[in-house]
Amino acid sequence: MYLMKKNIFFAFLFISYFSFSQNVNPDFNEEFIQDFLPAIEVSMDEDDYNWMVHPDNIWSDTYQHATVIYKGSNDTEISYLDLGIRLRGNTSRGKDKKSFKLNFKKFIDDQRFFGLKKLNLKAETNDPSCVREHMTMNLYRDYNLVVARVNHVKLYINDNYMGLYSNVEQIDKTFLGSRYDDNDGNLFKCTYPADLSDLNRVYDDSSYELKTNEDENNRDNLYAFIEFLTTASDADFDLHIEEYIDVQEYLKQLPIEILSGHWDGYSYNKNNFYLYYNPVESRFEYIPYDTDNTFGIDWVDRDWADRNIYDWAKHGEPRPLHKRILAISRYHEEFTKNMNELLESEFTSNYQMNIANSYRALIQESVYTDTYYPQDFGYTNQTFDDSYTVNFVASHTKYGIQPFIEKRAQKAIEQLDQSVLSTSDLAIASDILFYPNPVLNNEVLYFDLSGIFTDDMKISLWNTMGQKIFEKNIRANQSKYGILLDNISSGIYILKGNYKNSGIRVMTSKIIVQ
Repeated sequence: MYLMKKNIFFAFLFISYFSFSQNVNPDFNEEFIQDFLPAIEVSMDEDDYNWMVHPDNIWSDTYQHATVIYKGSNDTEISYLDLGIRLRGNTSRGKDKKSFKLNFKKFIDDQRFFGLKKLNLKAETNDPSCVREHMTMNLYRDYNLVVARVNHVKLYINDNYMGLYSNVEQIDKTFLGSRYDDNDGNLFKCTYPADLSDLNRVYDDSSYELKTNEDENNRDNLYAFIEFLTTASDADFDLHIEEYIDVQEYLKQLPIEILSGHWDGYSYNKNNFYLYYNPVESRFEYIPYDTDNTFGIDWVDRDWADRNIYDWAKHGEPRPLHKRILAISRYHEEFTKNMNELLESEFTSNYQMNIANSYRALIQESVYTDTYYPQDFGYTNQTFDDSYTVNFVASHTKYGIQPFIEKRAQKAIEQLDQSVLSTSDLAIASDILFYPNPVLNNEVLYFDLSGIFTDDMKISLWNTMGQKIFEKNIRANQSKYGILLDNISSGIYILKGNYKNSGIRVMTSKIIVQ
C-alpha cells in the first residue's frame, strides 16, 4: 500500500514550509537522490577486508585500497579506480554490521564523487526502521538550517550484499564551501564530552577535533567562546552573546532537537555537533549531526516524548550555551515561537508519517534481503514493519515513530508557554476573545471580535496530529460569533485565526475540549 504513495509523495518531498527564503543547503541531486536506491559496489583485496574487520583492528583508521562502481538513477554508472576504505564510527565499530568511510581522493588526489571527497556509509544498526536519521536531518533541512544531506544506498563488497546503508554527507571544507560564503574558518567536530564549559579541553581532539587549518592549530576563537560562556556576567552575556554565535540559527534548530528526541546532541549528551567559525560573520555557527538516536530510541532510560521542552538539557551538568541562552527572556520567547511554528507545520503525525512511509516503501525489500540486519539486535522483517507504528520492537526502541510523534507533539503543546504565544506580533490579536476554555463537547464556543476587523476571518480547529477538524468563516461586520462543537473528542486542540483574503495569521491559541 505504501508503493502507491511513493512516487506521488516524493514529487513534493522536502518542499519546505519555510521555502520562501533562499535555501542554504544544496539540492540532493544524484549524489543524494531521494526516490531511487543506488548501489555502491566495492571491490578490494579479500585479505585487506579481513584485516579491516578483524576485532584487533576495528579501531584503526588506516585506509585500504579499493575500487568502486556506482550504479544510480537513469542507468548512471560510474567507476572509481582507486580510493580508500576504512571503518568509521565509535560504538558502531564493534557491531557485526560495520559502518564504512569512502575516501575518493586518498590515493588519486583529484578524484571526486560528484564533487565530494568522502562518503559516510552508516549501518544504522540502532534504528530498526532505518529512517530516523533521514527524518531528523531533513527536518533541519526543511527549516532551512545548515545540515548534511543523506540518502539510502545498497552496499556490496566483493559481490557480497552488505545491506542497506545511509549515505551521509561529509562535513568538511567542501561542505562549508557549498553553504557559506567563506570556508576558510576553523571547523570543530564536537563529541562527548563537549559541554563547552571546560577550557582545559580546548586543545583536546577527543572533544573538539579541528577539521580545518590543522597545521596552524590556532584555537583562540574556541577558547574565547568557551571563556565567555562560562565567565560572562548575566548582563554581559545578554549584551554580547550574538557576537560569539548565531543565536537565531541555534534557536531555530533547538525545537527540532527536542521534538525529534535527539538526546545524543549537545544539550543532553554533550555530543554530536560541529562548530564553524564563520570568517564573514566573525562568530560561530552551530551544525547538528548524527541523528539516528531519535524518535523514541533511548539508551539512557529516559522518556524523550514527554520531557519538558524548557527543561531539556541534562540536569546537574553545565550546558552553558543551551541554558544561558534560554534564561534570557527574548530568547525564551523566540524559542517558544519557533517551537509553536514547527508544531503547527511539519511536526505533525500526518506530515511526518507521509515521509516515513515513503521511505519505507523505497527501502523495504532491501531491508528484507539484508542478512546483516538481524545480527546485532535480532531484528526481523516484522521488526522493521512494526517499528514505524508499534512501541518496544526492541529494548532500546521505546516508541514506534508514529506514537512518538503523537505523544511528543501533544506534550509539547501542553508545555508551551502560552503567555508568549498569547501576545501576537500583530496587536490586533489581543482583540480576539474566545470563551469558555476549557469548553465542553456539544457546547458553543463564542468569539468576541470587538467589531474592529475590516477583512473576513477564517477560524479553524486542529488536533495535535495536524488534522483540521473544522474551518468557519466570520464576516468582518460580526462582533460576536458562536460555533457549536458538535461531536468533538475530548483533548487538546489548536485554534487558529487568519484573515480570509490575505491569509495573515492573527491568532494561535491552545484550547481544551472536555
